[in-house]
Amino acid sequence: MKIILLYNPNAGTEDFDLAEVIGSLERQGARVVAQNTKEEGFEDIFKLNYDLVLIAGGDGTVEKILLELHDSKVPISLLPAGNANNIAGSLGIAGFYPDTVKNFQQENFQKLSVGVFETEGEKGRFIEGVGWGLFTALLQQIERGEKEESPNGDKVDFGSKHLRKLPKELPAQDYEIEIDGKDYSGSYLWIEVMNTRQLGPQLVLAKEADHSDEYLDVMLVKEEQLKELQDFLKAHEKEEVASPFETIKAKKVKVKTHLPFHVDDSVVEHKSLYEGTPQVKIKLQKHQLTLLNTDPKSFKKN
Repeated sequence: MKIILLYNPNAGTEDFDLAEVIGSLERQGARVVAQNTKEEGFEDIFKLNYDLVLIAGGDGTVEKILLELHDSKVPISLLPAGNANNIAGSLGIAGFYPDTVKNFQQENFQKLSVGVFETEGEKGRFIEGVGWGLFTALLQQIERGEKEESPNGDKVDFGSKHLRKLPKELPAQDYEIEIDGKDYSGSYLWIEVMNTRQLGPQLVLAKEADHSDEYLDVMLVKEEQLKELQDFLKAHEKEEVASPFETIKAKKVKVKTHLPFHVDDSVVEHKSLYEGTPQVKIKLQKHQLTLLNTDPKSFKKN
């Protein structure tokens, strides 16, 4: 069995030991080729023949590789080694690798849908979600250098702390929204079109989301729900709590607005303000990725 191990040497946790992981995989009988994802041209590794891709890193690394492999039929395993680890958390994947080969041989897999967004000037994919309002505003502040990062490097703590302050500063905005042909236009503080259960500083925004189904989950927070939003964000600083806002199952979402939006952890500005209001179309691609379950409790019994 041939495994490509992609790793981020700058991941946010000290628990990842590259030599230990490689040694464990080789003792299981695998042949391993390790590749630093920070090296230019790392994608050339995919020209090799392989049976499994193992991604070790935080959400940024995981997203980058999953989107690179968006049409791949080869199974993928995750070894979460970041701060938030939203993708692994949403999928119920633990940082467990000693039984990777056994896991692969037993075909203990799950499916992961990949999202697609399209504007007049751009088209791309996402893993976690696309949204407007609160989380986009936080990402913009970080990009502009308005927020100093946490001195201990804890991005979850940093994100939770600053996100809680935003509802007081951020006015509601008007959006034209169509979900599977039904009009949901209105004034909102926060809009998230989720593929996974959580994003950002481990915010569980779509607790009923199923990453393997054919639906996205849309969260719409109205202006009159400000107090409820503030209470949720305040509670989240202390412990993991699920969003109190209901989500809408959707196959196709259209949002019209001139405002910037986020795609996973990146901010996207409309490239051209053409005639009329810019529109963003969001859906899931047909092909799903195959991921290994790595929780020991999930192994199939022969």
